[in-house]
Amino acid sequence: MSVTYKEHDKGIIEYILTNHSGMTVKIINVGCSITEIFVPDKNGDYSNVVLRYEMLEEYFSNEHFLGSVITPVAGRVENGEFIINNEVYSFTPNEGENLLHSGELNPYNKIWDSSIEGNKVIFQYRTGNEFPGSPLFKVIYSLTEANELNLEYEVTAESESVTIPTNHTYFNLSSEPAEDTGNHVIKSNTERWLKMNKELIPVSIEQSEGLFDLNERRLFSDVFSSDDEQIEIANGGFDHYFIFNEDDKSAVITDERSGRIMKVTTTFPGMILYTGNNIDENINLKDRKAQKHAGFCMETQCTPAALKLPLKQDVRIDAGVPYKKETIFSFAAKV
Repeated sequence: MSVTYKEHDKGIIEYILTNHSGMTVKIINVGCSITEIFVPDKNGDYSNVVLRYEMLEEYFSNEHFLGSVITPVAGRVENGEFIINNEVYSFTPNEGENLLHSGELNPYNKIWDSSIEGNKVIFQYRTGNEFPGSPLFKVIYSLTEANELNLEYEVTAESESVTIPTNHTYFNLSSEPAEDTGNHVIKSNTERWLKMNKELIPVSIEQSEGLFDLNERRLFSDVFSSDDEQIEIANGGFDHYFIFNEDDKSAVITDERSGRIMKVTTTFPGMILYTGNNIDENINLKDRKAQKHAGFCMETQCTPAALKLPLKQDVRIDAGVPYKKETIFSFAAKV
């Protein structure tokens, strides 16, 4: 396994991770964003299976969060506020009255400190005193010979704080640039999911049944065409938090045409499965047609809803005590 880097204009550094089987991952120091993952399909042909912008400079805006790490709090915070030690912390809403992906506090479009240590690329970013505890975020990427991309998160804060990081990479396992993700199938041992109101704020914990039962093989196109109220609220797809079975925190996505299989395994208790419902033709994508449902996100994370709903998730951290989580994306292809 090798790690190299390339310097670009405007301070952008691109890191290239390659293993002996030919899998290649590219990550930049802007938002420590994943820009490309090259893996083979069932015919042995390699192509990029994540959405990326045409130009790397576009990651300095990145309004759709392509490939980026979301911190300090991923997801939606109702009314843009939460409580720590009986003190209310309020933040400027950026989606109606609510806060999405930490708003201006999120360094998804900023340059992170970065370095190579052995076969790992390490990114770091410290939030200032505008967020409680001024947390230091460390994200470590590594690639194995088994075609596994590992993401390790480590967060430490100077005082009690809240931390809910995730990665917002959009995947499309198809080998055809014009195809959306309708032919993708998901299977996951999820027990429950969070029902949302019209502002996409989770309001209740539901059992996995019907369309939201991912234990059965769920074809994305069936979700896209559903008239379920929750699907319509999310603009024609999933944008929901699913809670894993405690004994199996994983999900498998398959594209039958390309034969590619992606398995996500994590130490997080759940994930937001987002099917790219708000992507449109105005995005400048490289080697992929910009369209609704062009990619899907497996945002493994805790959820801000745990600040109010009885989910028993560790979204709060104490001063000086490291918060550690890990997610692994592994790739294979049907022969």
